[in-house]
Amino acid sequence: MGDTACDRRFCPACDLALSRADETCPECGARVDGGTAASTDR
Repeated sequence: MGDTACDRRFCPACDLALSRADETCPECGARVDGGTAASTDR
């Protein structure tokens, strides 16, 4: 349902686009919280 290209998270420290499965940023090592992505589900 919905376009997966819009379903992204970004690192809060370096703004790298991340996989939904990533818990830490592979670029800078910052911890990524799971609830930061905006949802388009209605």
